[in-house]
Amino acid sequence: MASKVEETIPMQPTAAPQQHVVVVETVDTDATPCCCCCDDGCEEENKERGNWSCNFESILASIGYAIGPGYLWIMPYLIYRHGGLFLLAYFFSQIFIGFPIVYLEMALGQYTSQGPIRAWRGVPILQGIGVGMVVMSAIFCIYHNALLAEMLYYMFYVPGDLSSTASCDNYWNTDRCVSGCRQEVVEYDYDGGYEPYNYTRLICGGLEAPAMEYRQFYVLQLSTGIDDMGAVRGPLAGCLFLAWLMVVLGLSFGVKSLGKVAYVTTLVPMLFTFILFLRAVTLPGAANGIAYLLWPGNLASSDYYFTMITAIVHRLSVGHGGYTTMASHNRFHNNVLRDAVLVILIDFLMVVVCAIMIFGFLGFLAHQIGTDISEVVASGPHLVFVAMVTVFSHLPAGSSWAALFFLTLVLLTYGSQLVLVETVITSLMDLIPKGLMKNLPGRESGLRSKRMMLHGVMTVAVCFLFFLLGLPYVTQGGVYLLTVVDSFNAVIQPDIFILLECVALAYLYSPSCSRCCPALNRWLSDLSHMLQHVCCFCCATIVNGMTAVAWVYYIPMVMLAQVIVKPLMWWPNSLSYQSYYFPTWSIILGYFIMSISLIMVPLGTLTNIIIALVRGKPSEIVQPPADWGPYLSKHRRVGSRGQPGQPVDDTRM
Repeated sequence: MASKVEETIPMQPTAAPQQHVVVVETVDTDATPCCCCCDDGCEEENKERGNWSCNFESILASIGYAIGPGYLWIMPYLIYRHGGLFLLAYFFSQIFIGFPIVYLEMALGQYTSQGPIRAWRGVPILQGIGVGMVVMSAIFCIYHNALLAEMLYYMFYVPGDLSSTASCDNYWNTDRCVSGCRQEVVEYDYDGGYEPYNYTRLICGGLEAPAMEYRQFYVLQLSTGIDDMGAVRGPLAGCLFLAWLMVVLGLSFGVKSLGKVAYVTTLVPMLFTFILFLRAVTLPGAANGIAYLLWPGNLASSDYYFTMITAIVHRLSVGHGGYTTMASHNRFHNNVLRDAVLVILIDFLMVVVCAIMIFGFLGFLAHQIGTDISEVVASGPHLVFVAMVTVFSHLPAGSSWAALFFLTLVLLTYGSQLVLVETVITSLMDLIPKGLMKNLPGRESGLRSKRMMLHGVMTVAVCFLFFLLGLPYVTQGGVYLLTVVDSFNAVIQPDIFILLECVALAYLYSPSCSRCCPALNRWLSDLSHMLQHVCCFCCATIVNGMTAVAWVYYIPMVMLAQVIVKPLMWWPNSLSYQSYYFPTWSIILGYFIMSISLIMVPLGTLTNIIIALVRGKPSEIVQPPADWGPYLSKHRRVGSRGQPGQPVDDTRM
């Protein structure tokens, strides 16, 4: 079908200001879709690159990416620390800040059908945004899977050996261990300068709890410090290998297999979380814990609002490239606006359910050992590996509930890990020139296509490399290395990338007629072209206008404030793990890790400037390539960026 889009374009000023109307012909042979799960049809639209079997799978994968282990071990503590009103403020911040960012990243991926690196070719001067995202995600998924390995270990061993974890009669216990201890704060620091890292242990009269000693002296066999990495822990290394094998199997056929796995990694944890929620709220003492969680709190805290924005950025995993990757496999006219709304709403519901569930259990623990709820609150790995293990040791049929809890934790972590790794693999696949892909033997489409077979080979290679790089995290000193890397990677980088995203599309994005078309108008025109078949186009237009205000004005200001204030308030000038303080060289290592992803932005800018100058076309640095835009010719608009079917220029980044 053909449609006409009118764009009002200001001309050069003359004696009497006037406007010129350009009619852009839209070439689109798609039929108007229906409003169902596969609202744009279930046929393979992009046979070369592949689409989701059904759009519902894309939504599930995006939700699974957003909902990670942080919903069980970080968000409950943040709500408790800042009071119940934090939850209300978090909801409105998600609507006005989280949603526009998620929508922007998903829309860009769907419009271009490319991963982060190639998608940001539309703004060549800032194409390094995508490269930085992929590098940051690669570093993150390596140690993220090390955490998954420890979760797998606990899922396999703790439920069947729960009595040993709550006992001080084991060979690994010290004379400081006393059963039935309570939890108190031992050390307090900040995790990577943006989230409170509550270094706690269950103690009674200064004596460590059994669950803490079980983790430190039996599971981790903790060394004296980062200078003493020790030997690889065999059981954890086996679990790490299993974790990467799970990733390989989940991504063996790209989004085709990822979409099927998403049913398990998203829907099943939701069901299990609801079951755990029902059990938690019916326990004695749970009401006290929930009341403590929802107490109004102090709105005047100096870091209240910055903590809230940081929680949104890191809990939604925006600025990492995952949403762009997932949406790049959508069909072109998919209702990406609806997808972003669903991700935000379901994400918030999971935050509420997980927080109430955790504090219901902690209220029960405080009731059992006869102490105040404030003395059993923890965050981070200590919450799930120490406090929750102690909870299950006091709970009737505790082994079954422990197995269900750690299975839920494993599935949540696995779902987000799949998207992180797929972001890296998809970005690498997109860098392969089309000419080289066509010369490879094999089919052009289907599960046995050239791209699918190459994707499988690359998945195995990347996962094996990441497994080797992850082995240091499962040594006796691995937890120290993990603390350093986690404290500096993906800390301030996502805020910078989000700031640059908004600047790029709202101020710098321009087609060949950049002298007469404002950047934001062009991007909104592209969105309207992509969403022209949605059920309520008028509603989509209104929401686009509202999100445009966010992209142009307050989100850049909020992110700029984060970038400036966060280092001043929370910068990790010193780093510690419990009572151990890291040496200076490890802090320098952390800054180096932080710089790896950030340096990609100026490096990408410099590279594209050199390429443009060598080609004798300096204007290319501020204009998208002629072939940039919708991946398929039938979705391109005549007169906007070249004719339909224009070949891809692979000489530019």
